[in-house]
Amino acid sequence: MRTLTLGSESLPFTDRPTGPDYPPLPYGLTLDQAVAVYAHEVKAGDLVLADFSDESGTRRAGHVPTPYRADPHTLRECPCEGCEECDDVDGWTLADHSRVADVGWRFVCLAPSEHGKSEEGQEPCAIELRTRPVAVIHAAIVDAAEEATRLPVRTYGVMWSADFEASSPQEAARLAYEQFKSYVTDGWPPELEITDEEGHLTVIDLNATERTEGDR
Repeated sequence: MRTLTLGSESLPFTDRPTGPDYPPLPYGLTLDQAVAVYAHEVKAGDLVLADFSDESGTRRAGHVPTPYRADPHTLRECPCEGCEECDDVDGWTLADHSRVADVGWRFVCLAPSEHGKSEEGQEPCAIELRTRPVAVIHAAIVDAAEEATRLPVRTYGVMWSADFEASSPQEAARLAYEQFKSYVTDGWPPELEITDEEGHLTVIDLNATERTEGDR
């Protein structure tokens, strides 16, 4: 466990739970990179990890099972077309119309529900009190970690060879083209030779599970 500081307040930040409902943080990120901010200070692209209870005394960290990239909105600007969280807010304000004004200054939506409408199995809007502390990893750190995990784009030469009996190069080319098209319809792709920029050869049989490598 570590402690996050927000103003004069110290927030005990427990270790992230483990198990199938709590996958590891993406891109090799760790809780050591987290900071505490108020919900209304969360910026677009920040990775939201947890919020802290508003109980008196020691606040408890509630870890988000699947951390999400923030897309903050006011509740009035939220593009959600209806989710259980928004329905609860509507019910709360309809029960007492004097609360309508509270929505704008008391709450913030950190991320709209997936696809604009929360359906069964989808996450509802992430609505928080504006003054509630949350743990985030800032967007710039997340972006840098994501970039570092991307495989570099390289140039590869792809070769396929086969022998054909033909009366001319043009006929051989036509036969090769027809056979190559047949791989699509027959569902039996050819063996391919892949050469990288250093001349390293990889022979790949797309129908096999093993790859053989060697140097040209």
